[in-house]
Amino acid sequence: MGCIQSSEAIDEVPASPTLGAAGGGGGEVYIYVPGFRTPKYVDLKELLQGSVSAELLTRLQFLRSQVLIASGKNLQASKSRRRRFQQQDTPSSADFEKALVNYLPMLLGFVNGGEKLSTGIAFDWTNVEDEKKEMALESVYYELLSVLQLLGVLALQEANTCLTPRPPAEGYTPKVTEESKRNAIQLLLKAASYFECALRSVMPKTPDEIKAKLPADLTEAMFRAMEYQALGQGVELQLGFAVDNVKASLAVKRRLSCEHVKVWEEANERIGRVPLADGWREKHSLFVKWKLCEAKAGAYFFHGLILDESYEENTHAQALTCLKAADSFLKESQRTKVEFGNAEPITRVPPLWGPMKYLSERIPREALVKARVFRENYRKEKLPATTPELPVFPLALNADEYNLPPVDPAWEKEPTYKSSQQQNTSNIPSFLPKRDFKPNGMKSDLRRAQPLLTTAPMVQAR
Repeated sequence: MGCIQSSEAIDEVPASPTLGAAGGGGGEVYIYVPGFRTPKYVDLKELLQGSVSAELLTRLQFLRSQVLIASGKNLQASKSRRRRFQQQDTPSSADFEKALVNYLPMLLGFVNGGEKLSTGIAFDWTNVEDEKKEMALESVYYELLSVLQLLGVLALQEANTCLTPRPPAEGYTPKVTEESKRNAIQLLLKAASYFECALRSVMPKTPDEIKAKLPADLTEAMFRAMEYQALGQGVELQLGFAVDNVKASLAVKRRLSCEHVKVWEEANERIGRVPLADGWREKHSLFVKWKLCEAKAGAYFFHGLILDESYEENTHAQALTCLKAADSFLKESQRTKVEFGNAEPITRVPPLWGPMKYLSERIPREALVKARVFRENYRKEKLPATTPELPVFPLALNADEYNLPPVDPAWEKEPTYKSSQQQNTSNIPSFLPKRDFKPNGMKSDLRRAQPLLTTAPMVQAR
């Protein structure tokens, strides 16, 4: 798996503040999480006094303050997990997500009926991968994108927690259970759904002048890159299950490997468009390149094994070419992994894990064996001038759509909000439910609003 810090990390040496904030227990990070954007205090009571009722104002300020408080607790808990091993997950991430989920319905009131009220309110956040470390924009869409991005990053952090090896009850070699891996896949899908929701529901409605000012963390290219990264690491886990399953056919493994390549190619293409800060540009790009090289190594390996079993003309030469390509990409991935670890902020080179532990042993051996067999038995076949193309398969692992919740019923008591409801529903943003809101019957559409630490059983992707 792609990890930022290995288990060999020295506890006394502090990690980068941003990387460490996203770290899991025991100093290990198996899912790439650059860090958390954090909200800054905004005195909404002063800015909105006289514009809305005291009840709504108090509730709005309270819900946003809860986000700030939970944000601080989450960062502190993340740092503490680097210093000591914890058998039980801290509730900080779940509390943080709950605070964000509770804040969303109230925030959406500014979009539907409260647009004029949000004028003049500068929502202030710290950034992670942008040149500007802090940015305030007078736009509720900026606040909404920030909340969705943070929900996605929290899901990535919890996926990392699931993949952090823990010693079993007997106290022997640390291990990651299959259940934890399945939970990690669900959390990766959850993260992807948040990023996709931002792209589908919020970004199209964001004014162009605000889009032009968005930090690198919130650009369309970054949201898409993070979505593909989450899916890519999910496919990697699926491939690991297939590799460990003796009943899984070569065709299944090749398909998963080719899907793995496809999704990381998409992530690599998107991350190249993001105007990242100098330090983060190299770090993030190297991570994506590293995972893409690993994906190609696996895909060419399994494709080569299938070609070698074929009886068609010149397939043994093509198979050998694929295996040589797999060996080349494996070596490149190992070099890129070291470069990634040495790039600022410096991190530990992770140990082999998941399908790459198997592939790093099999690829060099199979390449040597097939080369010897080819020289002895298939000299008449001509090696192709270029590496055979990999088959293309549609990505089977997809996240369910995440739908934003209805507006908080407290807005119904506001005259401005009611007047907007009397307008034609075509004027209501497409991502909001177009129906009358009934406080007694209101139910959130949040598909995954439960705490991060309680994950539903994995839905089979195939």
